[in-house]
Amino acid sequence: MLGLRAILFGGLIVVLVGTYFVGYRTGASNVTAAFESDRITILKDGKEIDSAVEALDDSGLCAVLGGCELPEHSGD
Repeated sequence: MLGLRAILFGGLIVVLVGTYFVGYRTGASNVTAAFESDRITILKDGKEIDSAVEALDDSGLCAVLGGCELPEHSGD
């Protein structure tokens, strides 16, 4: 009777450890997939922002940055 309990307990431990590792790997792959899609979105958004900023003149850049003082240009 004691041997049967030991076998059942050992089997339970094996099942619990196996379940933990399967869950861990599944969670890790889900997080990796989410990061990959977020990274693609960030890269696309960055390209759109870069294109918009490159098209701005000095005063437009100052407005995007929250306002700044532009130096006066003298007609040397």
